[in-house]
Amino acid sequence: MFLRRREWLSTQWLGISVAEIVHSGKARARQTAEILARYLGVSNVREVDGLNPNDDPRIWFERISSLDHDLMMVGHLPHLSRLVSLLIVGNLDVKVVEFRYSGVLRLSRVEGGWVINWFITPDLVR
Repeated sequence: MFLRRREWLSTQWLGISVAEIVHSGKARARQTAEILARYLGVSNVREVDGLNPNDDPRIWFERISSLDHDLMMVGHLPHLSRLVSLLIVGNLDVKVVEFRYSGVLRLSRVEGGWVINWFITPDLVR
C-alpha cells in the first residue's frame, strides 16, 4: 500500500497528536521538525540538547519517563535507535528497530514499559 505524503501525516489516519516537537538543532532535524509541525498544527517546536547522533540515550530515557504529555522527537542515528532499544527492552545495545533515514516510529507507554505502535519507512510514502 502506498500513501501520499499528506495522507500518511494525517492526524486522523495515524492518530498523531503531540503537544510539542523537539529536535537536535542540526539543520536537517530543525527543518524536518518545522515541516512536521506545519502538517500537524503543532506550535511548540524547540531545540533541545541530548539528541545528537552520539549523545547518551539515557539522557532522554530519564526525561521521557517524567513527561506528562505526548512528544515528537526529531533526531539522528544511532542515538534514536539506541533510545528505542533502551525504552523497549531496557538495553541500548540490542537492536529493536532497523531504522531508515526519514522513518517515523510511534511508541506508547504501557503499564510496565513501552511498545511500538507503528513504523513508517520512506518507501511507503511517495
